[in-house]
Amino acid sequence: MLELYHFHGATCGLKARLSLAEKGVEYTGHAVERAYLRSPEYLKLNANGVVPTLIHDGEVLVESSVIINYVDDAFDGPPLKPAGPMGAAKTWWWMKRADECLPMIGTLTYTISMRPGILEKSPEELEAYIEETPNAALRDRRRRIIGLGFESPDFPVAMEGLNKMLSDMEAALAGNEWLVGVEYTLADTAMTPLIERLDELACADMWRLGRPRLAGWWERIRARASYNECLGPTPNPEKPQHQREGQKAWPEIKRLLGS
Repeated sequence: MLELYHFHGATCGLKARLSLAEKGVEYTGHAVERAYLRSPEYLKLNANGVVPTLIHDGEVLVESSVIINYVDDAFDGPPLKPAGPMGAAKTWWWMKRADECLPMIGTLTYTISMRPGILEKSPEELEAYIEETPNAALRDRRRRIIGLGFESPDFPVAMEGLNKMLSDMEAALAGNEWLVGVEYTLADTAMTPLIERLDELACADMWRLGRPRLAGWWERIRARASYNECLGPTPNPEKPQHQREGQKAWPEIKRLLGS
């Protein structure tokens, strides 16, 4: 039996769902609410209180990059890593890059879109909200973001890192349809949710203006059956909020990007 815990709108949950869709694997999906991630029941499965969590025949796997690699190795279907060692190494490099850039995406999401609603909490509710985050580094970053917003030192650092990520993707796509060559791989799976979130936050001009290869890659991603299987019937319910707040924030983002 194969089970996946996720929630609609979670970037790493989407990564796992895309890998399962690409392989054509059937599974039981548990689309949970954010509050459930702090429950004793869920924390027994995933002590970090995040998604995704994959359970296969009673064995529990956490961490999205571990999960998508396991899905590729454990199940039949199109291979999602190149056969040669160099191609596999390049795929792993992009998977690592996605993990490194995930906190930057989180910084943008919370600063731009989530912070206004969080600030409506009472001081006691706000402190409880922050303290319930198991990861100390994430807890400290959220405290800065909530307190300082765009003035947080985390925000320009995140923007610089994500801009560099997009430039590296543009360079990798020179002469290639996909990030590691002519075939779709886990590198593309790993990066898709990050670009999806930037798109949701009304930041698509970061590749529409001046990064044509990345713009083409994004169109090919959105045309894939896996993308439509995961996001067609169950789009991120927070997307309208992300877009609305992202449009408000775009002038500040353009300023930081120097454009």
